Amino acid sequence: MAAAAAAATRPSSGLPSRGGLPLIAPTKVLVIALDAADPDLLLEWIGTGDLPVLASLRSRAAWSRTENPPGLYSGAVWPSFYTGFSPADHGRYFHIQIRTGSYKVAPFRATAVKRPPFWEAVSDAGRRVAIIDVPKAPIADRLNGIQVVDWGTHDEEYPEVATYPASLAAEVVKRFGRDLVGQCDRVGPNVADYRGLRDRLLARVERKAEMAGHFLAQGGWDLFCVVFSDSHCAGHQFWHYHDPAHPRHDPAAAGALGDPLKEVYRALDAAIGRLIDQAGPEAAVVVYGSHGMGPHYDATAMLDEILRRLEAAPVSSSRAAAKGLKRYWRLLPTGLRKRARKLTRRIDEATLEPERSRRKCFWVPTNDNCGGIRVNLVGREPNGRVERGEDYERFCRALTADLMELVNAETGRPLVREVLRVADLHQGPHLDALPDLLARWNREAPIAAVSSPKIGRIERPYLGTRTGDHRPQGLVLACGPGIEPGEIAAPVSVTDLAPTLAALLGVELPGTDGRPIRAMTSAVRRPAPEAVPEPAE
Repeated sequence: MAAAAAAATRPSSGLPSRGGLPLIAPTKVLVIALDAADPDLLLEWIGTGDLPVLASLRSRAAWSRTENPPGLYSGAVWPSFYTGFSPADHGRYFHIQIRTGSYKVAPFRATAVKRPPFWEAVSDAGRRVAIIDVPKAPIADRLNGIQVVDWGTHDEEYPEVATYPASLAAEVVKRFGRDLVGQCDRVGPNVADYRGLRDRLLARVERKAEMAGHFLAQGGWDLFCVVFSDSHCAGHQFWHYHDPAHPRHDPAAAGALGDPLKEVYRALDAAIGRLIDQAGPEAAVVVYGSHGMGPHYDATAMLDEILRRLEAAPVSSSRAAAKGLKRYWRLLPTGLRKRARKLTRRIDEATLEPERSRRKCFWVPTNDNCGGIRVNLVGREPNGRVERGEDYERFCRALTADLMELVNAETGRPLVREVLRVADLHQGPHLDALPDLLARWNREAPIAAVSSPKIGRIERPYLGTRTGDHRPQGLVLACGPGIEPGEIAAPVSVTDLAPTLAALLGVELPGTDGRPIRAMTSAVRRPAPEAVPEPAE
């Protein structure tokens, strides 16, 4: 009777039935991703027994660190994951980007990504898919399955929960409510505020696991993919509780609250265990941590002033007024500063746009891990100042040398580890949409002031709420029938993951920048060509 009652209340899966009870086909590939879960912390806490599910998984998994697009990883990692292409091909490197052919920066939406998600090809091949909360992903307009976007992600793309089919959104909200966390950058300065954020993150992990379990129970999924973003928020906001060396670490506060970062990781570990158990022993399981976290030490907020001084470019009166406004803005209490942030950004951008047109190069927004630099190039920018060819090469060499002379004024150590030439790292039709150069900061110590013989001294301590920021590597573990356990010798590219996941289902993704990871797919039996349906028109 109990089994019959459970079957009667089980959500409809659209699968064949026998005697009125659905025949639940097992999930074939289960992907559980942890947004910005640091690989070093994962491996450390696997080793100490704090993450027992992941420890058990690693013991029977093929696993590797992952490499993300150099210098652009935090803004490009998810589109690179779900397309299998580099940012020069899919076009995205940050949530706001310079508009090619202008000096204006504007939001870059998921719908503007130039390559489709791999699950569309998997769906077109007749496989049944469920995709839940993959960050920066567009909503499908057709899919053999379901998709949920922005129920609980770190930086949402859509103003409300978006789903395929569209009617599913009402069910999701009715059954699981709305995001419990919201903008985690709005956390207050007190222990009670951080405790509240921790509790909301833990509750969201539980609710996301319930949502995933609900849809997983429908059965018949060839690909089931769910992303938890709670490690992302926790890494940004709780790093100073975790890291005793951080300048904002308060032993008394840490004593009162503990290590909320570890608590979130442990909750994620438990959620992973529940979903793996529910998927069953026949499923291939892939757990993916997208990119890392570390202390938020950088000089990104000073970069445009550094570039202006190196060029000896004058400051316009409007720009000088905007800088004065920002100085007063920094003196405001935290709450008022947060409420005024959008206004100050609009004023800042309105004065920066004409400045960019008069300069040989200028800062463009990227994540703070690297400083993005755009050269005002003749034929690409409307008012180009640097000619293509040898003039451009000479300018980039000189600017690189100047940047390498900068020092952290408080430690005397080099400010910049290296200057990356984006064209040397990425190739594709949208290369011109990317920055030309990336200054990779030396993040071994806080950066409140910088200096060099050419620029003098610039002081601008970081006043934001994020005490943790991104690091480049991630982690992937895969286990299942035919997958041999062991560490893969060299890190794999994030662009390899889409073709690998497709290959686990017998689907090829021709033309991607990535390739299937042999250690994770060597036992896959490829179906005969006629067994794979033609893509839908």
